[in-house]
Amino acid sequence: MTDRLDAMRAAVGPEDYGAAAAAAETQALFARLWHFVGFDDELTAPDGYLVRTIAGVPVVVQRFDDDIRAFRDVCSHRHARLHTAERGHGPLRCPYHGWTYSREGVPVGIPGNDPCFQLDKADKAALALTGYEVARRGRFIFVRLIPGGPDLDIWLGPLGAWLDAVSDGFAAPFDQAPLDWRADWKVGMENVLEVYHVDSVHPETFRTVTEGVWKCAEHGAHSTGTIGLTAETRRWWEGVAKRLKLTPLTAFTDYDHAIIFPNLAIGLTAGLMASVQTYEPVYAPDGTVRPGRCHLRYRLSLARQQPGASAAARQGVEGHLADFNRRLLAEDQSVAEAAWAGSQQADRPALLGHNEGRIRAFHAAWLKEMGR
Repeated sequence: MTDRLDAMRAAVGPEDYGAAAAAAETQALFARLWHFVGFDDELTAPDGYLVRTIAGVPVVVQRFDDDIRAFRDVCSHRHARLHTAERGHGPLRCPYHGWTYSREGVPVGIPGNDPCFQLDKADKAALALTGYEVARRGRFIFVRLIPGGPDLDIWLGPLGAWLDAVSDGFAAPFDQAPLDWRADWKVGMENVLEVYHVDSVHPETFRTVTEGVWKCAEHGAHSTGTIGLTAETRRWWEGVAKRLKLTPLTAFTDYDHAIIFPNLAIGLTAGLMASVQTYEPVYAPDGTVRPGRCHLRYRLSLARQQPGASAAARQGVEGHLADFNRRLLAEDQSVAEAAWAGSQQADRPALLGHNEGRIRAFHAAWLKEMGR
């Protein structure tokens, strides 16, 4: 019995959810791997921007005409943050003293430069913002802080097709928000990798819309899972598609789920709704990680709409789906926080059944990328 239990133990132990592991992940995972930051339609304005914290570093992703660049979001003059909102539009300009930066990150507009600083071209180039790699797959924008490693398309492998499908088939998000969870980000990811908890945690939400067997596949560091939809759920979505004139993604007819390592999760329902989530560590202003904290950032989108649909009907459906999703996430948050708190008192790794194989694959990817 002991040998059988040992074989079922997770490769990641309780200590891997604590402070030391969280600090090591900052450079080993989040600075070194591609990190999803948002959609390019969030940067539609000529000077649209997004601000994210990656591996403890504040990063601004800024559009310059048809080009998208990423820089450390800290002014070279007196170190103020260049953008104070998470997203918006406006030039890459410091709100403190008005220093304005070019697409190369060089301060090209310095109020009072001649009388106060006398900075020449070489001086300005030396004050350029720290830049980071940016890559796109469809509408998905990724940033990598430490250069090197595989190109984005190579890293995504066959999961790149998922991003293409979501990019082509879904409209801009109708609901999105960051949620503060008191749990390690890995606990959040593990929760979406299995449906074993659905009967206990989601009896009136997720359980009411799905049925059948959770069919899973591994794709390098990434994985996918599919479960069927109930007949009633299919009829409801067929009615929504007809009423709102939505064009479904015919390749995705069930609840289809994918993760892109380390922390991007995508769920597609009947090929008509996409839920895009990231589970992000939380950092202090000095860049140190806060163990046992993560931000779940979610985005909900419906399939693209043909002309002539009722705006009021769409608004009603979106409101219903947003409420349903918030209930579901509140249920997940409660158990994820309980699981993380318990892990801090555990003295041995968790037990994983055959129905939790995607978690085992996620742990294997984590150990590999951590160099262990």
